[in-house]
Amino acid sequence: MEELSRVLVVDDEKVIRDGCRRVLADNEYDVICAENGQEAMSILESEKVDIILLDLKMPVLSGEEVLERTFEIHPDIPIIIITGHGTIDTAVECMKKGAYDFITKPFQIDQFLMTIKRASEKRALERKAKQFEEENIKNLYDLTLEKSRLTTIINCMANGVMVTNRNMEIVLYNPALMRLLEISEHIDYPIPVNQIINDKNLIKALNDVQSAHSSESKAISQEIKLNKSTLRAISAPAYGPENSVVGTVTVLEDITAFKDLDEM
Repeated sequence: MEELSRVLVVDDEKVIRDGCRRVLADNEYDVICAENGQEAMSILESEKVDIILLDLKMPVLSGEEVLERTFEIHPDIPIIIITGHGTIDTAVECMKKGAYDFITKPFQIDQFLMTIKRASEKRALERKAKQFEEENIKNLYDLTLEKSRLTTIINCMANGVMVTNRNMEIVLYNPALMRLLEISEHIDYPIPVNQIINDKNLIKALNDVQSAHSSESKAISQEIKLNKSTLRAISAPAYGPENSVVGTVTVLEDITAFKDLDEM
């Protein structure tokens, strides 16, 4: 069930407070009242409020002082000024200081409710926007955390790992790959595969893997020679949205010792 918008009515005239309570309650608003500005500030410290109806001329603490203090603490709460015809200029000045709107006494019910409704919709939209922003921030945090974990795992692997995109550019690699390829300097990615790998068979295998349809794509295993070392390269497709091939993942393993044992 959707939570009702809570309206705080601040006015030193009981007839105004009671009238606002009755009209707003009949239109499905949750209403709380305060008879002066000081009481309103106390309520704001302990209660959740969505909209404030604020009279300007009150004892103890004036409406202008309440507006100023509230705007500093809760700038997101729409404040609607309740004013008589003789203080409209003051109400306009209050809007310049952050008030959302003003209504004049005596109230015209339709106009009164329309003003409250606009303020309620504004508050609801701002909350949804904030919620959306918080969810995006959380998702980005989760994505960053997951990427950090993945990078840590890959960097700790003894085998070389290389990820390429559709343009045959390396977009991720680990230190073991650079060690196996005997490359000492740091390489910024993306970088074309053929700039660090000279083996034509491996490059052809990468092209074949990502050129095939997703249903036909499969891993390709082959041996490549690099100086006195023998490496086993296993290349497989990397899948994206709708199960489409968006690149390749290759794992390189040094099998020189096994080849030497085999020859012996």
